[in-house]
Amino acid sequence: MALEVFVTSGGTIAKIDDVRHLGNFSSGTTGSLIAESFLKNNAVVHYVYGKNAKRPFREALKMNPKEPKHEELKRLSEAYETFNKYSPNLHEYSILTFEDYYSSVKKIIRGKKIDVVVLAAAVGDYSYSQTEGKISSDKDKLTLEFAKNQKVISEIKEFNPNIYQVGFKLLSRVSNEELIDTAYKHCLKNNSDMVVANSLENGDFSSRKIFLVFPDKRVISVSQDELADRLVREVSEHYLRNEKN
Repeated sequence: MALEVFVTSGGTIAKIDDVRHLGNFSSGTTGSLIAESFLKNNAVVHYVYGKNAKRPFREALKMNPKEPKHEELKRLSEAYETFNKYSPNLHEYSILTFEDYYSSVKKIIRGKKIDVVVLAAAVGDYSYSQTEGKISSDKDKLTLEFAKNQKVISEIKEFNPNIYQVGFKLLSRVSNEELIDTAYKHCLKNNSDMVVANSLENGDFSSRKIFLVFPDKRVISVSQDELADRLVREVSEHYLRNEKN
């Protein structure tokens, strides 16, 4: 039986006024690749993505005018076939704000038979009571007060206690030991079945350290290129073990 998987990806924004918002740098690359890997393993994927986040298989459908035309057309044709092969099992939902995100999470997890949830989105920690119109730019200084958002990950298993939950923890400029320990505590606190621990090196996301951390203290070091497929493999093996038992 195909797994029903819920993946969140990209970032959320906090609207400040009619033309401005506070956001983050998340591009949704990791979430998109994880969704692709699940789809290639015959899962049904519900993909919630933030503003401008990457979407499964779409990047390969973009033409690069600097490459030879015949090579690009051949590659695009293959990418087109791949997208149409897996797209029937892909359901996508666009969001902007934390409120959109929270509403989508509750609606999908409560309304669908979700087996796995992968919370890869960089959800905003704070929200602002949006000002109507446009805040004047004549001020020399601008002070805004943001309210802390609730941690949705801590509520997932209240919606569905049988879900296999994958959380993410991002730190910067820390040792491997601190990163793993923080991710382990995050795993226990939120009742996750796996946490993807990331740490930026000198603020550079492209050279980050990545570990898969489990509540039994198992730790697996993975590269960026390995992450999506290894995560899907771990989840699939978990369900295979449960079927045998």
